[in-house]
Order: sequence, then structure tokens, then C-alpha cells
Amino acid sequence: MTLRECRDETRDILTPVLGEEAGTVTDILLAYYMNTDRGKLLAMLDVEAPNGVPYLLAEAINKLGAGVPVQYILGSCWFYGLEVKVGPGCFIPRSDTEILVKVAVELLKNGGTFVELCAGSGCISMAIAENVKGVKGAAAELSLKALPYTEANLERYPNIKVKRADVLDPDDLSALYEEWGEGFDLLVCNPPYIPTADIAGLDVQVQYEPETALDGGENGLKYYRYIIANADLIMKEKHRILFEVGIGQAPLVAEMLKVMGYAVAVFKDYGGIERVVLGEKY
Repeated sequence: MTLRECRDETRDILTPVLGEEAGTVTDILLAYYMNTDRGKLLAMLDVEAPNGVPYLLAEAINKLGAGVPVQYILGSCWFYGLEVKVGPGCFIPRSDTEILVKVAVELLKNGGTFVELCAGSGCISMAIAENVKGVKGAAAELSLKALPYTEANLERYPNIKVKRADVLDPDDLSALYEEWGEGFDLLVCNPPYIPTADIAGLDVQVQYEPETALDGGENGLKYYRYIIANADLIMKEKHRILFEVGIGQAPLVAEMLKVMGYAVAVFKDYGGIERVVLGEKY
């Protein structure tokens, strides 16, 4: 069986499951199993497939059919030009979050410290550390399933400390402050923001991800409300808070910040949706 035949067969099987994404996912899988990139893969489609490849594809098809995200099958994904390790129990980074990173990098370009709450894979801290020379920060994550990925992804960034912490627990926030030794300049956070009632209606691949990384409470705003109210426990007197928000949530989160004395700015994602909210306290 040639690689082309493997590719066509896999795409046809996956189309009823993944629709228009079937071709892209097929190429991602095939390139991964051939240890090459998509461009080189397309140039070698008439080569005979190694014996193990059809079996690996069949295994991946079964997992995808059960709702397992392709990123979990591969064990990694790409975010802000960096390969990020992910797996069951760890939220998969989305491209929209790159907007938050772009703003954070700009805010930290002249130095300063940051803390990432609800860090998950640690992809935001990774991207900041990779793109801001000399920056120092901390990444806090509660889940014992996600934390090994946070630690693995940030292992090569000694300037970023990883801490297990519940951002809804003031004692954990106080402990984070005490361990760091001073307040932070910038807080970055992509918290769970999906309303509890909406989770059951999500795509099966999204539902396969940890519910704790999705569930933002009754109206999706629980984490924003708590973090804004308690930010002073870990931040300097003059500081900034940078949130990713869900569709339609930007005005609500912006108002929460304004009530607490912050000047506010909002940034749109690649689709024109208000996706990032910045609060500044001077």
C-alpha cells in the first residue's frame, strides 16, 4: 500500500466523523508517523508505506471516532511557533489565545514580572518566556493531571517557576505571593469561561478535554470575578491584568475591572471577536 492509498483511505473513513477537517487531520497524522512535514509528505505519496503506518493510522481512526482530540493522539500541538506537550487531563491551546500572548509580550518588553493563573499546559508562559528576554514569572495550575504538562513544557525556562495553586483559594494566592517574595507586574489568565449548562452541547472532541478547564460556573464568569476581587493578594500596587474571555463576555469582564478601579482596553481575535481584556491599575 502506498502512502497515497493510506492517505485516501484514512481521509474517506474520517470524513463522516470530522467533515472538512478530515483531510487536514489525515495529513497531520501521516506526516507525524512518517517523521516529516506536510510539504515533504505530499512529495512522497507514491512511496510504499512502511509496514507499521497503516496500523498506526487504524488505531488513530478508532481514537478519533471515540472523540479523542488529534492533539492527544500525537502528544503535542503547536502554539505561537512552539511545540507544546499535551495529553488527557490537559487543556489544548487554541490559536485565539495567541492574541493574549501578543499583548503580554508588548506589555513586558521593557521588563517586569508576570504570573499566569490557570496555566494548564503552560503555553502562555512558554510563549512569553521565549519572546521576552530576561522576563521572570510564575505559572500556577491546580490539576494534578495537567501539572506534569505544565512542568514538562516549562522545564527549559528556569526563569519561570511552576506552582500548584487553586486560584479560588486566597490561602493559595497568599502562599504564591510569599514564595515569590513580592508582587507581580502582570497577571495573565485564560480561565475556564464556558457556562456550566453549555458544556453538554459542546463538540465531542471538546468534551473529551478536562471539564475543570472548561466550566466557568453558572454564567461563565466565576473565575474572572474571583481573580479581580483578589488580585491585590499577589500583585504590586500598580499592575495589569490580562484575560482571555469567551464570546460576548468582554463587556461584562471589562465592567468588573472598571468597578475595581482599573482602566480597560479590549482586543479582538483573528475572527474579529472581542477576545482579550486588559485592566490597568496605576
